[in-house]
Amino acid sequence: MKLDTILTTTLVMCAVITTGAVIKREFFPSAQNAQMTAEHKPALIPHWQQYLDKGIHMGPQQAKVQLIEFADFECPFCQSFHKTLKTIRDRYPDQVSLEYVHFPLPMHRFAVPAARVAECAGDQGRFEAMYDQLLDGQDSFGLKPWSDYATSAGVPDLKAFDECIRRSDPVPRIEQGKVLGKKLDVQGTPTLIVNGWKLGHPPSEEELDGMVKKILAGKSPVS
Repeated sequence: MKLDTILTTTLVMCAVITTGAVIKREFFPSAQNAQMTAEHKPALIPHWQQYLDKGIHMGPQQAKVQLIEFADFECPFCQSFHKTLKTIRDRYPDQVSLEYVHFPLPMHRFAVPAARVAECAGDQGRFEAMYDQLLDGQDSFGLKPWSDYATSAGVPDLKAFDECIRRSDPVPRIEQGKVLGKKLDVQGTPTLIVNGWKLGHPPSEEELDGMVKKILAGKSPVS
């Protein structure tokens, strides 16, 4: 009988504590939650144009809409967001350009090697094609050789490519991207900057399309 009383009392106390936690969460947001909300708001980066040459540029140099993407080739969110970017760039080929900045995350085993692969393809003028191949085929990292990606990306000199990816010295553009990401307080990938506005989360196709239309109409992409 005594054991039943103890168990009943314990269950009641747990229910009260849980209910109190739910009420507090729903009706009294914590300062931490408020801070997280603030951190997800878009922020305008001063003098953002100076960062337009810190990665690989894809699209017209004088495009009215300038996107800067910090990304990791092994990041699954980058893979899905790649489809959004591709759709928008195809929709506005003359108005939208993209600056891809390497920001490989330390928990991803193939992030840095894949970034090097992209740079080695870029040495032969095939960065964008490799960028597409890597993001579309990231599920096969470690399962098929990088040379297969190079063939699909149309890299002309596979011998030079293989020699390039075997090097172990740091790649300046990859290191530069990591430094810049830390400077701009990039918290994860993908992080997108739209005409100087660093977004708190990757936009949907509809959201990004709306931002593009605002810029083309002479307005700020962020209300």
